[in-house]
Amino acid sequence: MSPRPGGDVSNSSEFATMGSGEFRASLERRRSASALALDIARRHTALVLALTYLTVTVVARMADVWFFRYFRINIFSYSDPEDFFTASMKNSVVWLYFLVPAFLLLLLSWFMSRRSGPSPQHPPARRPSVFDAKWNTPGLRLALGVVAVVAIASLATGMRANRRANRVRAGIGRPVTFDRTDGVTYNEQPLLIGSTGGFFFLYYVQRKVTEIVPVENTSLMTVDLQQKSVQNQAPLISRDSNRPE
Repeated sequence: MSPRPGGDVSNSSEFATMGSGEFRASLERRRSASALALDIARRHTALVLALTYLTVTVVARMADVWFFRYFRINIFSYSDPEDFFTASMKNSVVWLYFLVPAFLLLLLSWFMSRRSGPSPQHPPARRPSVFDAKWNTPGLRLALGVVAVVAIASLATGMRANRRANRVRAGIGRPVTFDRTDGVTYNEQPLLIGSTGGFFFLYYVQRKVTEIVPVENTSLMTVDLQQKSVQNQAPLISRDSNRPE
């Protein structure tokens, strides 16, 4: 739009007020990151879903790494490729750690855009604000928001892994009884602390040791779904399937 007849073109404030490129750039910078995120999600739905699942899966897998690190187990040495891609399903609570901060940031972005968003009928004030800075673009705000969500989710999963490890070391978990095909028996009931496609991970509270049992060495396993404390529990001898009844 051209300035009004007789107007001074050198008057930048008047030129911006009348809807020039400067004002349009200000409107674009004041666009909310939530609007940009929704626009990208509509245009590239499959890519956004794939990247979201991959990101959550990586963080969920890191939660396993942090948890088993407390028991001196390198989980990667006992994992198959499918264990990586199903990590976010086994640790489904990680999705909550992503969704809650993402929803709060989108809500904050929407609220700020509603509060400070200008329109051609109500042009921005002549005093520049942070939204008028050239570096402050919706893309940058969206990228910072994504980094913040991933950082919050990673911190939350790390704290949860620490709490889980402390509970297991205190003897609180899911006790198991099982039949083994390798002839090994112990006078103590272990806790099942995790599994992969080829291994079970057991923790013996009284001896404070971790055992890695291949799946093929286990013929039967019974897991108590209710978490219990086995710290002061009486010893339980696991049955040996190779021993005659």
